[in-house]
Amino acid sequence: MMNRFRKWLYRPKDHVLNIIDQIMDVCIPQDRAPRDFCVKFPEEIRHDNLAGQLWFGAECLAAGSIIMNRELESMAMRPLAKELTRSLEDVRGALRDQALRDLNTYTEKMREALRHFDVLFAEFELSYVSAMVPVKSPREYYVQQEVIVLFCETVE
Repeated sequence: MMNRFRKWLYRPKDHVLNIIDQIMDVCIPQDRAPRDFCVKFPEEIRHDNLAGQLWFGAECLAAGSIIMNRELESMAMRPLAKELTRSLEDVRGALRDQALRDLNTYTEKMREALRHFDVLFAEFELSYVSAMVPVKSPREYYVQQEVIVLFCETVE
């Protein structure tokens, strides 16, 4: 496991985030930020390297870039993107320190860094994807479900 931490700086972003996700599943399983909103995302958005693309998007926004002609959304997300990238660096530092110590115990500092990062990443994921593609509101899902039920009843 120690080699995994040493090599992770040279891995693609999605691989690093997958490792952090696995660590969070072990370290803070009951404290994970809810991700129920992901069911609203279009199918073509939900894929394995979405996390890496979100990280890249956060870095770009934090550096001052604008998301494809969405200046208002970009400006609104910029503080969250900056906080997310800082939080990710905190997590990486805490995990680096942990890798040099005991791999079988998790310090409260590391748990807190993971919790904070998880909440920020979930918020950024929803904000960023909502800015990029149309995401259905709860009302739109309710109407869609009603139409499906009516269609099924009609077919019966």
